[in-house]
Amino acid sequence: MHTLGFTAATVLLVAQSMDKNNVNGFMINSSKKKVHSCTKFKFESNHNQYVTAINSASSLEGDIDTVSDKSSLNSGSSSSISSPPDMKAYASGYSSAKELPFSICTASEGSVPADLVGTYYRSGPAMFSAGSLMPPKASIVQPKKPPTADGEDESRMVLHPFDGDGAVLGVTFRGDGTATARFRYVRTNAFTNERRKGMRLYTGMDNTRQQTNDIGQSNDFPLPMYRHHFQSGLNKKRKNTSNTRIIYWSKKLLTLWEGGLPYKLDALALSTEGRSQLGGVLLESSPFGSKAVYDPKKECILLYSNRQETGKSQLTLYEFNSKFRLVPEGGGQTENELPGFAILSDFTATSNYAIFVQPPVSVNSMQYIMSKDPGKAVKVQNGAALLHMIPRVSSKIGGGMKTVSIPFDGISDSELQFCNAFERDGGNTVVFDAIRSDGTNVSGKKLKWPWAQTVEEFADTCSKKSLWRYTIDVKNGGSVSKECLSDLQTSFAVINPEFSMQPHKFIYTAIGGMSTDVAPPQGIAKFDVSDDTANTNKDVDMWLPEEYEFCGEPMFAPRKTEGDSENKKEDDGYIISILYNGKNKESEVIVFNAESISSGPITRIPLGTSIPHGLHGCFTAAEEACWTEDEIGRRAKLSDKMESRGNMWNEVKSDFSGLGLRLDDFEEYFGDIL
Repeated sequence: MHTLGFTAATVLLVAQSMDKNNVNGFMINSSKKKVHSCTKFKFESNHNQYVTAINSASSLEGDIDTVSDKSSLNSGSSSSISSPPDMKAYASGYSSAKELPFSICTASEGSVPADLVGTYYRSGPAMFSAGSLMPPKASIVQPKKPPTADGEDESRMVLHPFDGDGAVLGVTFRGDGTATARFRYVRTNAFTNERRKGMRLYTGMDNTRQQTNDIGQSNDFPLPMYRHHFQSGLNKKRKNTSNTRIIYWSKKLLTLWEGGLPYKLDALALSTEGRSQLGGVLLESSPFGSKAVYDPKKECILLYSNRQETGKSQLTLYEFNSKFRLVPEGGGQTENELPGFAILSDFTATSNYAIFVQPPVSVNSMQYIMSKDPGKAVKVQNGAALLHMIPRVSSKIGGGMKTVSIPFDGISDSELQFCNAFERDGGNTVVFDAIRSDGTNVSGKKLKWPWAQTVEEFADTCSKKSLWRYTIDVKNGGSVSKECLSDLQTSFAVINPEFSMQPHKFIYTAIGGMSTDVAPPQGIAKFDVSDDTANTNKDVDMWLPEEYEFCGEPMFAPRKTEGDSENKKEDDGYIISILYNGKNKESEVIVFNAESISSGPITRIPLGTSIPHGLHGCFTAAEEACWTEDEIGRRAKLSDKMESRGNMWNEVKSDFSGLGLRLDDFEEYFGDIL
């Protein structure tokens, strides 16, 4: 049983011994600031031991002094409230996975809710030793070298888990008490080439992965700041692993990766249909982004591409309607010139703006010309980042892009992981919440697979991550203020997507098992961040599993109900996550009642296989996305049959040379009339 190493008396001592001038790691000048803080812990017992806590929080007036404690948000005594995770169990979650073509799964604990209907998808790196999946026996070309176990041949191992080939998990719920699961690799061009050769062919990021981190984020875990080689276009330096995010939109399933085209998958079997140019919107060489933002009011999604150059970067913002066509306003896209070399991998949006944060970067021109290796060509500076507010094509606010500087407080604002943004006061104020990384604890130590088998090794590689709120005073010149909402080690912040671009009350994240100390994602937390002046503390409702179990990104799934959905509560639904058990090396789907995370999972569904630690996913409740077991099973068998003929799906869907279109592009162009 995962136990918490303290008693009620210990908690009282911690609360009493807190420095009244040190809140959440900031040294506050008490002559200038007004601080309210409270720490309270509640103990209960259920399937697992958990703690519901009201976090130490602060209400600050005026500007925050420069952080004087170099450990930044890592300070405090709260690390004593939990036991360390089993890091060898965690490290085993970075093992090359086997595919799961089709499986009908039932709950081992609890029952699948009847009103949980739809399909959950999650993507992430899953092959860490190149060529670990043999081609079909009928394939004309067989690899010169058969697959090897992870770690057996170092020349085949990636140097960072993010560089592993992507795979997608799909789990469909029909409300009948079962779940239909499948797990397949994305057959990217690079994956296919290495699979056929039985060796690692793409090593463009190896030099960067062995470089010392500049601000502790360039090779961060699990998502590094440097996602790809800077050689643009289609080349062997830039390997598109298609492993970062998956989206389901307008009956299309796409996997995203920063710097390359998305791949289109069959939504039932997860077979790869090929790279997609989104109906001709993108070029073959388009450096497409790895993030999509949903606008529930206008029923559209926003995507972007970022073409980087030393003197300037060209950012293209796209808006697609519910049929995956560019919206008519402004041609559905805007071109924006950013100053200098822009390293971007995330963004957020409001009803009027798309928001990007650009870190300060210095470029070694000679190295950029000669190698374009990120670790040699650029260096991210520890200084003020730029915040770009780009008007959307449908924006009611006139003017062009607004750029302001985010005040530097000793912690980098680079590589923010955005959660949600919204506007107040008629657009005069913009607010967004994000996970902020502090890499001052990162030593840049070079690690090999399985990368981190102790807490100390993990802390040497992974930055401290905490939940922050940024407020932009648009009316008065765009000044930016920041507030730490929680000092807990957090990852993968999400909300109920129907509240995207609107004021939200709840944020769900994965949390580490050592409170504020750096530790891998393990439990699930729900933060109440409601803007209530009467309550300056942020409620945290959390659950931690056994020390050898690790959760990934939480994902909100709505209840299927009849009637008016406009008046639904924000937390009326479920939270889904994948839990990896490092003790028996198997994974399961866990489902929480979104209203009470601390009550623990209401359902646990074993998958019967090991799913590596993943990245980002989505849940779709679209009417067509509750396919039957027979439909998914038949499609899975068809996919296997097609591949066994010796040709990959993405080769079968070859180009129409006269038109420059693939078959999936035909659907995107002419889907309404076919």
